[in-house]
Amino acid sequence: MALAMGLVGYAVKLAVIFTYDGRLAAEYPGLISKWNHLGFYTYTTNILVDLWLVLIALAILLKREKMAALLAKATVQGFLTVMIFSVGAMYCGVLVWYDKLYPWELWWGNFATIWHHVVTPVFMACLFFRPADRTKLGQKDLWAWLMYPLAYLVVTLLRGGLVNWYPYPFFDPAWEMFERLQNVPWLGVSLASAFVAAFITTLGLLAIAIHNRLIEKRP
Repeated sequence: MALAMGLVGYAVKLAVIFTYDGRLAAEYPGLISKWNHLGFYTYTTNILVDLWLVLIALAILLKREKMAALLAKATVQGFLTVMIFSVGAMYCGVLVWYDKLYPWELWWGNFATIWHHVVTPVFMACLFFRPADRTKLGQKDLWAWLMYPLAYLVVTLLRGGLVNWYPYPFFDPAWEMFERLQNVPWLGVSLASAFVAAFITTLGLLAIAIHNRLIEKRP
């Protein structure tokens, strides 16, 4: 199942980059390009999750016990689960209100959106509730996990300032919602970044608590 999920995930990404977005790129060259896909937290995180699913499935099938044990470590699975679940939660709770469905002839785009923001996060959350590693998680794991979103934020803001393109509106100082902050445009970005950081941190703490509770209950 993990191998199938990972392979389908990569197939979806390739289809998104080289099929329906090709049409959109032709119509709106300043908005979408193939390389810009890697700027989305959704894509980078899904790529990591799909890679993990494929590798751990192959390690089990090929009986590479050491590799499988390494990939199944609680801190690795916890990290990926928290990051991908934050993708789904932020999309369904916030970004979905700013998103628009593609027309019928580009139905594949809507399928990809659901796959990346709903199917994969739910699948990883289900796996998380059946931990293979009984190692207890702690604060040091959380701090290690937060290095990824922090690095993403820094790269996104620096690149956005250089190329004037931001993957999400709340990272753009020129976003219409920040119009009232014209004298301090980065205040809105700072508040949005702080909110996202607090949200992911909260999810991390919750995941740690759930994992530790699960391994205590298992015989």
